[in-house]
Amino acid sequence: MKKNYLTITLLFFLILLPRLLNSAFFPYLMYEKQLANRMRIVVIPMRNAQYVSFATLVMVGSRNEIDQGYTGYAHLLEHMMFRGSENFTTEDRVRIMYRYGGDSNAYTGMDYTCYTVRCDPEGWKDILHMEADRLMRLSIKEDDYKAETGAVIGEFGISENYPSTMMSNRLRTCMFSGHTYEHSVIGYKQDVMKMPSGHAFIREFYEKNYTPEKTVLFIAGKIDKPGDVLTEAEILFSEWVYKQTPLIPIPHSLKSVHCTDTLYHSSVPSALLKIAWKIPGYEQDSKGHMSAAILAEHYFSESSPLIAKLRDEKKWISKSSYSAPLTIDPFWISLDLTLTDDGKNARIPDFINGFLLDSRYQMSESDLRTIRDRYFYRTSLRMESPASVLNILADYSHVTGDPQELNRFFLNLDRLELYDIRDFKNKHMIKNNQSYVWMLKP
Repeated sequence: MKKNYLTITLLFFLILLPRLLNSAFFPYLMYEKQLANRMRIVVIPMRNAQYVSFATLVMVGSRNEIDQGYTGYAHLLEHMMFRGSENFTTEDRVRIMYRYGGDSNAYTGMDYTCYTVRCDPEGWKDILHMEADRLMRLSIKEDDYKAETGAVIGEFGISENYPSTMMSNRLRTCMFSGHTYEHSVIGYKQDVMKMPSGHAFIREFYEKNYTPEKTVLFIAGKIDKPGDVLTEAEILFSEWVYKQTPLIPIPHSLKSVHCTDTLYHSSVPSALLKIAWKIPGYEQDSKGHMSAAILAEHYFSESSPLIAKLRDEKKWISKSSYSAPLTIDPFWISLDLTLTDDGKNARIPDFINGFLLDSRYQMSESDLRTIRDRYFYRTSLRMESPASVLNILADYSHVTGDPQELNRFFLNLDRLELYDIRDFKNKHMIKNNQSYVWMLKP
């Protein structure tokens, strides 16, 4: 009986302890605690670090802008998060940052927003209090709001005429019709121009979307007592109440799509071509998402046979880049090409389709091992500083909300088989699932 009592006591004690997370891929220990309100706190001591970094992941981006006429508000709210909170004015933030040699920044994506701070180790507690206050008690004063809408309108005016923005927006409209990926992070022009009258909506958007269960706070760097940091964070955020609300589904489609267009821009120095293939999101097919990343590198990296043929043999292109972003819902593998004069008249999309079907260039087991190893090494090399570690963790964690998603991703990547990749390619990297847009001088 005594033995059973001790066993139950030990189990109960372990449940109350923050989870100590170790892994084969991630090189540091992560101390994680999930609070009663479902917010997650993760602390990562790094022995040789000279500073402390914060990354607050809020799983809200342009994907969550489901109200018609109000696109761009996730990005606008990011701006407002630097305008003071109930207990810390904008001037307070500047003063505290200066005191601890700190700097802060933020970025908004389709699926999430991330707020970053770097400071002297002595300042971690003051910074933590300041971050907690703006997450739970943002001011959103009308004068500040008007100023930030002006900044966003100016930002939109600069970016809307970039050729790359115009091309991406045109493909989004066709490929993701009916989904919130259809619009860019900054929003539709008509919605951005109406932002000065949206003060009431931004408050509603903040209160509805900035909630504890959508938030993961990462703290990494020179931390001697991670338990103290976890305890302080728990005390601060325990008053942030979780309120169960109906989950509004965001409809998506895995249906193949094929659309083409030609745009004209007088200032483009060389003709451009953007090609994209629609692929499942991580939430629908995590293995397929990994296959997409491997295939993109195999076929579209600068040293790949396809790019070498287009650039060196055919002399149709002068530059290239590709993208296969980690997204929750279906998005794309994209290939961006800067064309030569000969390339403007070439049937490049058809040539690429033919190349993808050519068995001589099909991925081999050796290719898979090489690319997979490169993926491991490249990611590992980026994890040298607290700030870079947290950027990586935020990018992988956002698709599920789990800080362990990075480890899960690389564990499953190691298990990815060649037949999985070939099957994915045959389903998605095909002609009737290929879209493209040209950008030419008028």
